[in-house]
Amino acid sequence: MFADFWCAVHSRDREEVEYLIDWYFNKEFTMQYNSTVGKWTGLTPAGLITASRFNEDSADILQRKVEKQLICVNNVDAIFNITVENMAAPSMTLQEGDHTSSHDTILVCSVYDFYPKHILVTWYLNGQEVTEGVTISEVMTDGDWTYQVHSYLEYTPIPKDRVTCTVEHISLKEPKSSYWDSSLKQSDRSFLTGGLCALLLGALILSLGLIYYRRKTSDPTFSNTL
Repeated sequence: MFADFWCAVHSRDREEVEYLIDWYFNKEFTMQYNSTVGKWTGLTPAGLITASRFNEDSADILQRKVEKQLICVNNVDAIFNITVENMAAPSMTLQEGDHTSSHDTILVCSVYDFYPKHILVTWYLNGQEVTEGVTISEVMTDGDWTYQVHSYLEYTPIPKDRVTCTVEHISLKEPKSSYWDSSLKQSDRSFLTGGLCALLLGALILSLGLIYYRRKTSDPTFSNTL
């Protein structure tokens, strides 16, 4: 049996602070205390029984109120100061993933290197928010103090569709977005990228040839040496 004690601090307003206790037994989430609700809530048959007993215990009720004050309310400013000092803005990528059997396209919006943990990832199709076909991973640690998360959108593209993945985070003054244009398929992007590289390489070779030609024709010593 173990419990997680934590504070949900939404702003510096102490009236908005929530104190929560997540109670586990045999790795099963059995019940939770929420200071906003003001009592324990059972989530399993055993949790319902234990929560009912705790809610009838006046000593437990008083203890939770004192804990909220000492652990959360009295430390709001410290929590915000630490968060601001260590904030990290997210980086993001938007790319086409593997095709599925039921949809033509799956898009992957990956967000990396952000702190604190709370983040909002939203999909838009031609300016309208999309919720159908959207899944999102758990927020995972990067192995240091930053986090990453991945959101997936499955849909059938239509020419000229514009898909946007938007990220909102406390470190950003305004939402950050990446775009995907359905009129340009992944194979087209690869072909275009390859063609551009070939064009640049050809231009480089041509430039070197011109330089060699000019030096050869204008410098007799250079010409005789060759």
